[in-house]
Amino acid sequence: MSLEHRRKLRPAKTRLFCSTCDHESPLGGDWIGDDRVDRRRLLCPRCGNCVVDQPQVC
Repeated sequence: MSLEHRRKLRPAKTRLFCSTCDHESPLGGDWIGDDRVDRRRLLCPRCGNCVVDQPQVC
């Protein structure tokens, strides 16, 4: 099995997955940043579900 074939079979480690609609994208992908809060919050572009909700890093 070639290295390229193995890379295609193995998902990237920096991907996020929406538990509601199964949308997936890289961390820097199409997720919507919610700037209404003082936290790092990323929303799914497909269904609006909150995927990441973390305190801001100072």
